[in-house]
Amino acid sequence: FFEGCGSSTTIIMPHRTHKKSRNGCLECKRRHIKCDEKRPTCTNCTTSERFCEYADIFLSATRSRTNSSPASSPAVAATRDQPSDVSSPRSNSVLQDAPVNMLHIQLLHHLMTETRNTFHENFNEAISSPEILQICMSSPYLMNELLALSALHLSTLHPAEQEFYRHHAAQLQTHALTNLNGMELEVNQETCVPLFLFAGLLNMHLLYDVLINKDQGFDHFLDQLVSSFQLHRGIRAITKDSWGMLRESPLKPLILDGEKRFSKITGLDPECTKLLALIKAAKLGPSITNTYKQAIESLQHAMVACSYGTPGASISEITAWPILVSPEYIDLLSMRCPEALAVLAYYAACLHTRRDVWGFGDGGRFLIESIITCLGPDWAEWLDWPARALGNNHQELATS
Repeated sequence: FFEGCGSSTTIIMPHRTHKKSRNGCLECKRRHIKCDEKRPTCTNCTTSERFCEYADIFLSATRSRTNSSPASSPAVAATRDQPSDVSSPRSNSVLQDAPVNMLHIQLLHHLMTETRNTFHENFNEAISSPEILQICMSSPYLMNELLALSALHLSTLHPAEQEFYRHHAAQLQTHALTNLNGMELEVNQETCVPLFLFAGLLNMHLLYDVLINKDQGFDHFLDQLVSSFQLHRGIRAITKDSWGMLRESPLKPLILDGEKRFSKITGLDPECTKLLALIKAAKLGPSITNTYKQAIESLQHAMVACSYGTPGASISEITAWPILVSPEYIDLLSMRCPEALAVLAYYAACLHTRRDVWGFGDGGRFLIESIITCLGPDWAEWLDWPARALGNNHQELATS
């Protein structure tokens, strides 16, 4: 389903020739290096100061059943490489004797008591229902992503342990993507609900991850943002192909609410109208002009939600924009086209209005200030409204 990703979601790794350690830890498997299988922490993880966990431990956290059903999670798949000697005391007692992974318990607790309360209220209500919770628990890739988002949230709350939680957010997301890519699922009535929930959570995670990790400068930040936008194409494909089935699923209330909030635009706000007029006046040609027009019209949903919607509701409209923009706009953004950056600055103004959201923070301000500095005074008219959204005018920001 998904190919290509930002810094925390790279799942296609270069092959290294090495002797496989069948019972090695997950971190050594991820790094494609030989593990000495020392417990509780192998030598490689001790040397590199990485968190060490083994497949059987991860198995106990994601699946409570025995080998009577097909394995689907990356941890379960890893155990397929082990000898299947059912008489072995170790193989008979893997599930019974495996210690509880306390980190995953912590992440699950934080998810249910804190992180889910930061979601859009209808999304939060949906994933809290017993029926949807059962679906989540039956979909290892979805549970991995839920725990990954919880870890990313914790990374913003505990500065002293920031790198620890970021590492596990990335690791769990990689598990989720690897698991999903290996399953080759068809979108049908049974799979559409967990896939839709996963797509929404992954979309949120990708955007939050970029906005939070901006300490390597604007150019790197923009590269990561473009990479995350490109991955959103797979998310859009899932939602498009399954929409009819989702309307007849347990998510029906959430879907109907989304249809209402993302109904066809009847007009543009003055800010978007001015931006579109500047685009048309630039005479970029019909194709490019239409690309920007579509991006601006999609942005209108977020603009309206930020201006008139309830605080919680606007989160969905803001996080949805990267899914709604066309691949052509993403290509223009990757080339640093000034007009594409100007449109992005308007999006950043929406992010700034919800800077209270833990995943947005000061990401909107960083984007606006960086784009103004990048484009310079010649683009003052284009960037006047985003600058004013920060409580400044363009000249003050350009010279600061």
